[in-house]
Amino acid sequence: MTTQVKQKGVNKDMQEEMVGVLTAISIVSKRLANRLNQLNEQNEKKGEKANE
Repeated sequence: MTTQVKQKGVNKDMQEEMVGVLTAISIVSKRLANRLNQLNEQNEKKGEKANE
């Protein structure tokens, strides 16, 4: 019985860690997407200036 309790505790800890890791990945992905969007907008503006 104590083995099952330990396994559940480890499983819960592992799940909480996975949630933290996935949250961090999500935050980094959002930042990268925003930066790519900003670079794209800057490149479009430079293209407009070059065509004038």
